[in-house]
Formats: sequence, C-alpha cells, structure tokens
Amino acid sequence: MKRFYRLPVSPGTQTGLSLIELMIALLLGTLLTVGLVQVFTSNSQSFRYNESSARALESGRIAADILSRAIRNAGFFGCYPINGITNNLDNSDSEYDAVRHGFATLGVSAVGSERPGAAIAGTDFFNITGVRRPGAIVKLDADMTATNSILLNDAGGLSVNELAFITNCEQGDIFQISSLTNPGGNIQITADDTAGVNGSGSPGNDLSGNVPLGCTTAGSCLSAVYQRGTELFQPFSEAYYIGNATDGGTSLFMMQASGVNIELVAGVEDMNVRFGEGTVTTGVQNWRAASAVTSWDNVLAVEVSLLVASPNDNIMDSAQAYCFPGWEDCVADASKLTTAADRRMYRVYTFTNALRNPF
Repeated sequence: MKRFYRLPVSPGTQTGLSLIELMIALLLGTLLTVGLVQVFTSNSQSFRYNESSARALESGRIAADILSRAIRNAGFFGCYPINGITNNLDNSDSEYDAVRHGFATLGVSAVGSERPGAAIAGTDFFNITGVRRPGAIVKLDADMTATNSILLNDAGGLSVNELAFITNCEQGDIFQISSLTNPGGNIQITADDTAGVNGSGSPGNDLSGNVPLGCTTAGSCLSAVYQRGTELFQPFSEAYYIGNATDGGTSLFMMQASGVNIELVAGVEDMNVRFGEGTVTTGVQNWRAASAVTSWDNVLAVEVSLLVASPNDNIMDSAQAYCFPGWEDCVADASKLTTAADRRMYRVYTFTNALRNPF
C-alpha cells in the first residue's frame, strides 16, 4: 500500500492572503478611490466655476460694448441741418407709431410710452434715435427737380418701405421710400403719399405741408430741393431692454423701429440706467432716473449698470451677495447688498458714456 506524504512548505513560499492582509488591501484601495473621487470632484467644480466665470465675463463685456456703441451713436444725424428736420411720415396713418416714427427726441430717452411691451417689470430700458449709413456712402447723382424723386449713384442697403434721411446741412427730411427703380443704371427713389404703401410699420408720407422754393406742385415735394452730392442716411429708433429669452432665462434685447425684437446677449438679468442732466458749459450737474429727468435735451451722459448671471446653478458654495446697481456704495452701507436667490455666479458691469451734441 502506497502512502503519500505532504512536502514541507518552505518559509519563503506564498500560499495565499490572510484575512488581515485582505482587509489592509481593501482599506488601501478604498483610500485611493476616495482620493481619486475627491480630485475628480474638485477638478470638475473648478472647471464649472471657471466656465461660469468666463461666460459671465463674456456676456458682460459684449453687452457693455453693444450698449456703449449705441449710446455714443445716439443723436448722430449726419450734417445736422441748421433749420431743423422735417418729418414727412404720415402721422394720421393707422400704422404710424409715435415712438418708432416720431423722432421727437433726438438722442436718448426713456419715457414711459417708449417702454417695450416685452420688457420685464422692474428693469430699466432706454431708447435711442439717430441715423446711420445704409452700408455705403449714398449721394444724389443729380440735382433734384421740382418733384419728389431723388436720383442716386448707388442705393446701398436702402429698399422700398424703409425710412430715409437726407440733409444738406441747412435742411433735412425724413421720409419713407415709396418706390425704387433703376433706370439708366442709376437708382431713382420716390418719396410720395400716393403709392399706397402698406404693411406693418409703413405709415407712408404726408408732403402736403411742403412748399419749398422751386417746387412747382405743392404737396409733392420734400421740404427742400436738394442738389447733387447731398448724402442720404437711414434713420433709426431702437429700444434696449431686458426680456425673457427663448430658453427660459433672461437676455438683453433690442427692439427696432420696425417693431422686431432681437435677442442680443443671454444671461443679462437686470439693467439699471440713470441720466446725467446739465449744460454744455456746466457739465453734468445731476444724475437722475428716467422718471425724474426734466428735459431730455439736457441729458449729457448715460450711466448703465448690468447684472449678469452664469447659466448654471450650484456654482457658488453659498448664495452670493452683490452690489447692484454699481454706483451704490455697498461698503459704507451693507444694507444695499442684494443676496441672490440661488447659487449662480453674479457679476455687475457699470459704465458711463457721454452723448454727442446733435446741434
């Protein structure tokens, strides 16, 4: 009968893990996993914080740049006519809108009747008027005859039903283009009140009060007979306000003279505006809210404060306290600080722009 004997195990041979060794290995693996999770979480939070900061900075800078340019261009009417501007738009037409077609205030204003219907309650807005070139320098290619037709070398971006402004430094006319033809390689624009101009925001013209020197048919001419080389511009009336964005947030919007609302910058939560009144000799003497402005013709500067928020929540460790509008002294009076209702990142951007003097 054969017998089998177990060979002795040498002290240096590994035969398996003891329970203690297994527990130590699990503990080390757990500690390593926890460390990796903490590193990942910290890096993820840092990335979200930096991304939110960059988005808020981008939105604030773009919004401030757009509004600064708009304010600096407010009140520009080319070579402003010394005899004033004649507005030929038909104010008796049902499509005439005093805000978009009246041009009563040349520059900046924020009266209640100008407030866009889509503006969020409690936020400020402002409206600017002026003129810009229609994509090119557009000038008369020939002297006007005693009619309402204007012969141009190039119409630039002008089209039928759009508003136009012509000035020779002495006289100026705002009118709507009733028709636009191209005879003989030149562009001929007609401003009249007989073309039956229809459509949203198209009030047409009323020339009945114009009898300039050289006009043979009363009621068919602009306020002056303009000469070759006179330049044409596009007049505009634009309102800037805070409205509800399509994605559920808030954005900076612009409402054009045609009534079209354009979303400009996302993430702008609020806008506060104040206006500096004074004279050219004394400078700004008082900063006032829109409701306290005594004369828009005496407004020399505009100060705007924007509240911008990051798109994502849970960025900050706790609700952020911010100072808005930016001209408040929250250091001296901490009660002026506002505590956010969420944990998004908030930034305040404040800037001041002087207005040009159109006169």
